[in-house]
Amino acid sequence: MSAPAPGLAATMAPPFLLPGKHFAAAMLFLLLGAVGAVAVAPELAAGAFPSPRVVGVTHLFTLGWITTSIMGALYQFLPVALGEPIRSIRVAHLTFLFYVPGLAAFVGGLLFWSSPLLLAGAATLGVGVILFAGNLGASLGRASNRDVTWWALAGADLFLVVTLVLGLALAGNLRYGYLGAARLTALGTHLHVALGGWVLLVMVGVAHRLLPMFLLSHGAGDRFARAAVALLAAGAGTLALGHHAPPIVSRWVPALLLAAGLLAFLLQARRFYRHRHRPALDPGMRLAAAALGLLGVGLALAGPLLIARGSPRAWTAYVLVIVLGISLFVAAHYYKIVPFLVWYHRFGPLAGKRPLPRVSELYAAGPATAAGGLLVAGTLVLALATALGSPLGARGGAVLLALGVAIEAVQMLLLSRRMP
Repeated sequence: MSAPAPGLAATMAPPFLLPGKHFAAAMLFLLLGAVGAVAVAPELAAGAFPSPRVVGVTHLFTLGWITTSIMGALYQFLPVALGEPIRSIRVAHLTFLFYVPGLAAFVGGLLFWSSPLLLAGAATLGVGVILFAGNLGASLGRASNRDVTWWALAGADLFLVVTLVLGLALAGNLRYGYLGAARLTALGTHLHVALGGWVLLVMVGVAHRLLPMFLLSHGAGDRFARAAVALLAAGAGTLALGHHAPPIVSRWVPALLLAAGLLAFLLQARRFYRHRHRPALDPGMRLAAAALGLLGVGLALAGPLLIARGSPRAWTAYVLVIVLGISLFVAAHYYKIVPFLVWYHRFGPLAGKRPLPRVSELYAAGPATAAGGLLVAGTLVLALATALGSPLGARGGAVLLALGVAIEAVQMLLLSRRMP
């Protein structure tokens, strides 16, 4: 018999249904995104990142997989990290009802080029984002523990709203074309504010608690995490406010700040891994390490691209590495969080009454390792083939990625059905 790590359990934890349905929806979006990546692989290899179909598939990963997962994880995480549950469970359920169908409609409008469906979906998911941001903000306002995690989540909450505003402007432009030649600048601003100000800030805040717990890491400190929060917030803020300013303000300063923030996060994560007291890594933590390595690759690509103003294919490859690196980091944590939730809610009440499996025994390590290998290999092949302009190679990489996603999705489905 073995109980899960107590740090994830809390008396104020939400009902299993709330994070559970977010994870289920997120996994469905990931599956659709993987299939979509196979379909748009030739467009990726041509560097056609701004095309509606590619933008639609990208949002299946960013808004569908990553953001829906973040929502579900934060509902479980907040009581543990900050001592405060989400302010309103009812609003959290209402958020889901607006966000998920709205996102599906928005992506459908992009993929099948239906302006009414696109705009209706954008408005509906926008309501869901505002509800979530307000609910999270109210929860943060009640918390007395204002450490690195609190500041990271507070900044992320703000930039989620900024990302929404920028995204709605781009959605409207697809119908009315008012941005003209500034569309690519607006697209780049939206993308980097979303990834740097929203997603990476959440990753810094959450990983600051979860990585030490999962790795049994002690003594790593938090100075790099604090630097990462400040630099990422400053970079996203400068970009959002100054993207129409001269290049020194609109490009160079935000780029340097965001790059330094990502580097600080990677250094903090490296310290967690180096200070771990669990020498053998499980499939989830190996995949997380590989995902962090992909983010390092993306960071290394950013500088030369910014200086040399690289080709559309090179920029598309850069975006792929960053978006998929983050996606794999999220996928890695499903192998930790989902087994815990299943154990906690279904096996936990039987603790001490009969022998029970360990949390790690609720899924097979072999297929999980295979899934991680396919996800990493698929990302690398897809990005490299995109940079080289090879449609066949890009499709092959996307197929590898989709196979890895399929294995993990099957494992999560089987996990969700485990009973004592």
